[in-house]
Amino acid sequence: MTQDAVSAEASAPADTAFALTASEVEPALAALSENGGVLTMLVGIDGAFYRPLGAVMAFPEGGAPVGSLSSGCIEGDLALHAAEVLAEGRPRQLRYGRGSPYLDIRLPCGSGLDVALVPVAPGAALDGPLADLRARRPARLSLPKLPKLEIRPDPRMAVIGTGPEAAAFARLAQAAGYPTERRDGLAPGDVDAATAVVLFFHEHERETDILDAALRSPAFWIGAQGSRTAQARRLDTLRATGWDDAALARVRGPIGLIKNSRDPRVLAVSVLAEIVAATQ
Repeated sequence: MTQDAVSAEASAPADTAFALTASEVEPALAALSENGGVLTMLVGIDGAFYRPLGAVMAFPEGGAPVGSLSSGCIEGDLALHAAEVLAEGRPRQLRYGRGSPYLDIRLPCGSGLDVALVPVAPGAALDGPLADLRARRPARLSLPKLPKLEIRPDPRMAVIGTGPEAAAFARLAQAAGYPTERRDGLAPGDVDAATAVVLFFHEHERETDILDAALRSPAFWIGAQGSRTAQARRLDTLRATGWDDAALARVRGPIGLIKNSRDPRVLAVSVLAEIVAATQ
């Protein structure tokens, strides 16, 4: 089958924008930043598919592919097309699955996928977004013939506290791939808008200064272990230091989607689920 039969050029609308987290994009951009290569992006889904629109995969010049767009259904064929795109210096758009001319490439889900491939050179178009992501700032990837990609930092967990609950939560968050830091205290400058501050103390009098710093920060989620009674006392203490009800509404408690859990493992799963839900 000729190239013209499968498509010629990627032509995504200029005002289209997708949104992903840094971990879904940064490895591919980093792989292309030194020598360039071909960036592939999932730009259309006809039906249902487990990867999001905007998902990327890189074929760096002289290097191994980075990332994936499927569970192995199309990556081998993408590599062949990426080599041609790199040699020709022209973008290309492909259709896989439903409605595709590639009858020998089947998608078990029965859907159709549109994938854009563009040659990418090293330079500011990649360096700028990479610098933002490495500094945990929101970034935008804007390349010709691709939809714009808004990239947000991955949620980071600032875990403060003692005992098995803090340890279990930190282990779980790390295993799930979230940046996680165990801390003894907190300063407002330590926290960005993509940070969740999680306190695990049984001695609640130790929380006040930490929560004060968290409330002075842009943290997107603040929560502390304890019962409803402990939460009421916690808020009363913070109110007495000058915080109003609007600010205190940011302090969550009891934390976790599964209430009244006394098993550190269940509490860890429950709290992580609540934090992740807040990012959606």
